[in-house]
Amino acid sequence: MKSIGICAALVGFGLFGAVVVSAESGKHAEEGKPVGANGVTMAAEDIVAARRAGYFLSTQAIGQIKAGIEEGGDLRRTRAGAMMLANWAKAIPTLFPEGTNLESSRALPTVWTDREGFEARAEAYRQAALKLAETAETGDKEASNAAFMAMAGTCHACHQSYREK
Repeated sequence: MKSIGICAALVGFGLFGAVVVSAESGKHAEEGKPVGANGVTMAAEDIVAARRAGYFLSTQAIGQIKAGIEEGGDLRRTRAGAMMLANWAKAIPTLFPEGTNLESSRALPTVWTDREGFEARAEAYRQAALKLAETAETGDKEASNAAFMAMAGTCHACHQSYREK
């Protein structure tokens, strides 16, 4: 039953990501809302709320992946969680358009002043999540744990430079 809830959350997260990705950096509507390539606008507060929800869901997926590795069950089931994290990592930069560094956000100004570095960190996270998915599918607990720790390290590295403590 626990697996069904996790799968439903991951599917929901995937749909959530598809909707939010439309926020595109650098373009603004007259009322100060970021504008996507398709003309969809979102209030900065909504974008911050969406990315906070995404980070919460990714934290839940990370916890489930870690528990699965520690419990030593069928590690191939963690592939879906790792793939969701890879998709999330790809979406992360799109959720930080100009004008969304609000008080309610924990993002540091370096997200925007070091955009290239921020996007490189998100890509490192994506690559590490893909590697975890590939490794978990083999069923090797030790290798999966190493891949998980490497992925977690990419999260920490990004947070060090781009998130308030």
